Amino acid sequence: MLIKENLQTKLADLEKTYVDFCLEQFGSWKDFALATRRIYKGEAVDEADVPASYLHEFRMLREVLKMEATGKFDWTNPVLKESFSHFVTSDYYKIWGATITEISLRISQISGVKTLVEIGAGKGNLTEIMITRLDKAGMTIPLIVTDVSPAVLENIGKLKNRFQHMPVETMPWDIKKQPPAELVQMIQHPCLLYERASIMYSNIASIENMAAMADIVVLGDMFNYTGELDAYDDIAKKIGGEPLFYSQIRPLMEKCFRDHFMFDLRAQEALGYPSTTILIGWR
Repeated sequence: MLIKENLQTKLADLEKTYVDFCLEQFGSWKDFALATRRIYKGEAVDEADVPASYLHEFRMLREVLKMEATGKFDWTNPVLKESFSHFVTSDYYKIWGATITEISLRISQISGVKTLVEIGAGKGNLTEIMITRLDKAGMTIPLIVTDVSPAVLENIGKLKNRFQHMPVETMPWDIKKQPPAELVQMIQHPCLLYERASIMYSNIASIENMAAMADIVVLGDMFNYTGELDAYDDIAKKIGGEPLFYSQIRPLMEKCFRDHFMFDLRAQEALGYPSTTILIGWR
């Protein structure tokens, strides 16, 4: 049986490394918030006034507002493409993914997890990290990779070809709906489910759909812990990113799991930054 205090002790070194990075990464969030307020009001903002850790996100949000003003959204826009490609290669994105997978693997070892499920594979970045770590650790826990798009899962097939000795399967699943029977039948318990930046493009209720199948969840999203919103949230809504309020998530977690905690809450408390980024829950 997992106990919060014991789990936090087992993850303490990861928490220190990750939170120390977050303190640096998000330390200037108020300056970023001010810059986005200004562009939201139509003011010009010099990029020199934008914190370096937020510059690519700022450029993306500014471009979204420009496109909205013309009534034409173009996801092949070079500024957007460059911003999204930067996120995948940025130091923060890398440590975020590495931390989510390492937490999942440590909990798997502690609790005897028999099935891993990834939600929202996307470009396969998190999938590759997980498969590589499983392989390096000599762990043969079956991994089921899901996404709403069949095209995404076809792309994951390339990874499967590189790691043919690893037990990796793919399955389509829209997390706005209950897990399909075919997926449920593939699961052996305990089952650990992990994800990054998929709930914010779905809805909070999807947590219940995940809990219908998972015994443990490691959720990597921007969870709004304080309830405070700013201009960057309003702009993000224009591309489908909905705020995930912890005040609304907490009742769902308490309903579906025996216990849970925010892994990086210390960073939020130190900075007053509204969001946390990793939530762990278990039965």
